[in-house]
Amino acid sequence: MTPLIRFGLAWLAGIALAGWLNLPWVLVLLAALPALGALLLYRQSPAPRLWAITALAFLAGMFRVLFFQPVFDENDLAFYNDAPRPVRITGLVVDEPDVRDNYINLRLEAESLQQGDSTLPVSGLLLVRAPRYPERFYGDRLTVAGQLETPPVFEDFSYKDYLARFGIHSLMRRPRIELIASNQGNPFWTALLVFKTRASQTINRLLAEPYASLLNGILLGIETGIPKGLYETFNLTGTSHIIVISGSNISLIAGIFLLLGQKILGKRYAPPLAIGGIIIYTFLVGADAAVSRAAVMGCVFVLAIWVGRPGLALNSLIFSGFVLTLLNPLILADVGFQLSFTATLGLILLVPPLERSMFGLLQRLLKTERVGLAMALLNELLIVTLAAQIITGPLIVYHFGRLSLVSLLTNLLILPVQPPVMIVGGLATLAGMLWLPLGQALGWLVWLPLAWTVQMVEWTARLPFASLDLGTFPLWLLILFYAAIGAGVWSANQPREKEEAQPRFHLPEIGSASTRLWLGGTAVGALLVWLAVLSLPDGRLRVAILDVGQGDAILITTPDGRQILIDGGPTPTDLTWRLGQEMPFWDHSLDMVINTHPDADHLAGLPSLLDRYRVEQALVTDVGSDSELYREWETQLAEAALTPTIGQQGMQLTLGQGITATLLTPGPATAREDAPNNHSLVIRLEMGRISFLLTGDIEESVERNLVLEGAPLPATVLKSPHHGSKTSSSEMFLEAVNPQIVVISVGQDNDYGHPSPEVLERYEEHGFIVFRTDEQGTVEFSTDGEWLWVETGR
Repeated sequence: MTPLIRFGLAWLAGIALAGWLNLPWVLVLLAALPALGALLLYRQSPAPRLWAITALAFLAGMFRVLFFQPVFDENDLAFYNDAPRPVRITGLVVDEPDVRDNYINLRLEAESLQQGDSTLPVSGLLLVRAPRYPERFYGDRLTVAGQLETPPVFEDFSYKDYLARFGIHSLMRRPRIELIASNQGNPFWTALLVFKTRASQTINRLLAEPYASLLNGILLGIETGIPKGLYETFNLTGTSHIIVISGSNISLIAGIFLLLGQKILGKRYAPPLAIGGIIIYTFLVGADAAVSRAAVMGCVFVLAIWVGRPGLALNSLIFSGFVLTLLNPLILADVGFQLSFTATLGLILLVPPLERSMFGLLQRLLKTERVGLAMALLNELLIVTLAAQIITGPLIVYHFGRLSLVSLLTNLLILPVQPPVMIVGGLATLAGMLWLPLGQALGWLVWLPLAWTVQMVEWTARLPFASLDLGTFPLWLLILFYAAIGAGVWSANQPREKEEAQPRFHLPEIGSASTRLWLGGTAVGALLVWLAVLSLPDGRLRVAILDVGQGDAILITTPDGRQILIDGGPTPTDLTWRLGQEMPFWDHSLDMVINTHPDADHLAGLPSLLDRYRVEQALVTDVGSDSELYREWETQLAEAALTPTIGQQGMQLTLGQGITATLLTPGPATAREDAPNNHSLVIRLEMGRISFLLTGDIEESVERNLVLEGAPLPATVLKSPHHGSKTSSSEMFLEAVNPQIVVISVGQDNDYGHPSPEVLERYEEHGFIVFRTDEQGTVEFSTDGEWLWVETGR
């Protein structure tokens, strides 16, 4: 062990123990005196001097943590946390807004605080949880009014400690917000974030979901758009590491800039360009703990090349840990940093002994001429993955209480396609920013490995016993596991008698680079054409009740391929995910979007949809809303040059091949209603002998009016009104519709108690077949006008 590694590990151990022991700084300072005295007394003796410096490094780590703890006075924003009265804070948005489905997190650098009639200058970061609309941006100067809180501490998670790692000690939820000025931020950061936003928007236009969100995570570090269900599947299979920025991204950036630098500036000045590229990319993707670790290691590696002194990888890793914890010692508690650090440590320490063991095993099992090929394959696929799994496994179980039994298999299946995702995905994004059609052509190429990744992750997650829930994993057991791994590494690295030097193996190259490129391109092109042909219309009418949670979204696809979306569900993420599952991978167009009424559980997914899909027509009901969400919907319609048509009773949409969609409301049945639910567009879709009644959120009064006025209600399939609420599905209405099948679009464990037990009992008494999206996922019907087929997502 080199002195640098010894001192670095002592420093990190001091930081870790300081947070755990919480000793007073005076005691730590007193403990440093004997170590300092030993250093002075034994400065000529190497061994005692080394131990004295190691002890000082350990105590210095503890001292760094103790002096990082904040102390607040009246000039600090956090001093006013949990005050009984609301406050008004003026400040600047100093980071990229964290956009979620229904809200935005803003980091506000406070400038002043108004409490009552007095205004005080203050400093400190505030996390503001703002409404999703109107949108906010970096550089906005805002005044926020509300209750200032200390971030909460939950039973199994301290939000307070989590935010403290970012220097945030105050929280404000549901504030009133006033925009004072825009574009007040640093010009460099503004330009960088504008580029990032443009790149993300381009990816969203190139790819359907969930592939666009995956590529956003892999290239730009934007993980918030990935559907929760899919993210949980990646966690379940131990593959969530591919979504986040990692060392492979930094290595790729370093390689690109080194090559460009050699071409443009020459070999001598290429490394500084590469270091600059790494730093800018790190800032672009957010510079979280794992990215920063990889960036520091990348810069050290490039710097070593520049000065002609390639260093040990372990030295670079320890140095990166020292630098980052020197700047912010709380980063050591970040789970992402811990996993990134230990995974890299596993590649450094475990790969060589695993290679030796595998080499010896293959020598005994295979003929000599086949050992090289087998080693090349296993080294690239199995050994590196196994090393990372071994060393991160105990830490994952400690933090999350579960062990993935399919992690190794899933990683073996998906890791080989990740380099093409990064390289081709990056090229497609840049090309799309210049000219969208060129980016779309490259986007089809990157769609293949992304689709493979998702399919393999979802497949292995469905295997029996894919994951074990182990509950609480004690710290002493974690330490014991790592002690055993450390002992194994030490034993494996002991010199052996008559040990042969292990040669390096590489996969044989097949033909020239141009030949491989031509063959690969032909194969990929043929596969894309085949998949495109399979996704062409099949001559049936398809109606998919999408699984979007507690809301409605229905996709109608006609036999000739026209597509109509009715409502957008409660979140943009779930809507675009389900559309990506239903629509062809190359298709980013909708012939019509219909909003049955302006409630959020039917509208929230639609405004951002218009930025991703080309929409030809829009149809809305006869009532609006004064919500910010509805204003954003109107703004997006205007920007897309869409003038929505207001639906009226009797309006017919002719969809070809004998298919008609007839509007039964709004009209006389809704004329005296006030609630937006009762102004829902009710649509009867018919093809031959098969019909669908799509009811929005109408309630009993409108149901009764429709029956009394003799509306054409009989249908084969009924979309349950208002998610199966007890205010709908009246006896009179059900007798008039008399469906064979009822579909309830509803979210799991929703707060409204939908569907009502009374309504479910009513359906059962009538003998209806009932499908529920919360239990069976997306429910898709297909018909040729005579027969009806149904498929469910689960």
